[in-house]
Amino acid sequence: MNIDLDTITSRRSTRSYDGSPLSDSEIAVLAAAFQSAVPGPFGGKPRFAVLTAAVRGKVKMGTYGLISNVPAYIAGSVSRSAHANEDFGYAMEGVILEATRLGLGTCWIGGVFDHARATAAVGAEPGDLIPAVCAIGRPAEVRSLVDRLVTNAAASRTRKDPSLLFFDSSFDQPYPMNSSEPWTTVLEAVRMAPSASNKQPWRIIRTPPIASSPAAFHLYLAEDKAYNGIFGEVRLQNVDMGIAMRHFEVAARSLGLPGSWINLDSSGSTGAVGTTASRGRLPRDEKGLKYIATWLS
Repeated sequence: MNIDLDTITSRRSTRSYDGSPLSDSEIAVLAAAFQSAVPGPFGGKPRFAVLTAAVRGKVKMGTYGLISNVPAYIAGSVSRSAHANEDFGYAMEGVILEATRLGLGTCWIGGVFDHARATAAVGAEPGDLIPAVCAIGRPAEVRSLVDRLVTNAAASRTRKDPSLLFFDSSFDQPYPMNSSEPWTTVLEAVRMAPSASNKQPWRIIRTPPIASSPAAFHLYLAEDKAYNGIFGEVRLQNVDMGIAMRHFEVAARSLGLPGSWINLDSSGSTGAVGTTASRGRLPRDEKGLKYIATWLS
């Protein structure tokens, strides 16, 4: 995939489209992105498909008027596993960033969409999860009234202060966001990631290098349990964790920084992220956060 930091900073949630269909070449690039976006960091391999309209601007996905004139959707499914939602979020965000690189507009849609149509489009297997779909097309020159109202109500471009999201050595010490320090840029890329209802549930704490052990960035979920349980096994805030992992990885690779995702919790599931019994390396958490994974540099 050719996504980079510029792609992350240019991504916006688009709810108003001009209705013009995707070109054959654009669909071909998306098809290639479906393959290169997987596997997820925990080894899952979500499957994706493009659902297009036969008539200009008439494709429907049951979004109750929140999306206008969209010519296509990306539907996806993933086999059930302990980290299926994270793998789905990581993979889908990879596809979305590739679409952004093409100059297309996109919008994550979780929970409120036509699951039967998405299931048919992607050929989901019985028992698969379909956590979300994504609207895709060319942005309209003038945004609809509903678009403006929804964007303003959700404060879609507003982000929490970094001191509430990123920490250094302990959860009582905010990470020093120094503009000249490359990991600051990586964390800022995570801060700009989209999330369900813009709740921004990711928390990251760095542990510094000790002896032969490299520095590590540990990703945690600050879960809103009531919100995250609305859709059963589809956990939108865990999908958000996958999105955060994709943004962190893209930014780190763009800057030539070392590392990869691993799981330091020996009770975690194995997969591409790997596991180790070194639970003691994780920083002490007294805030009720849920550990997800670690970027070990």
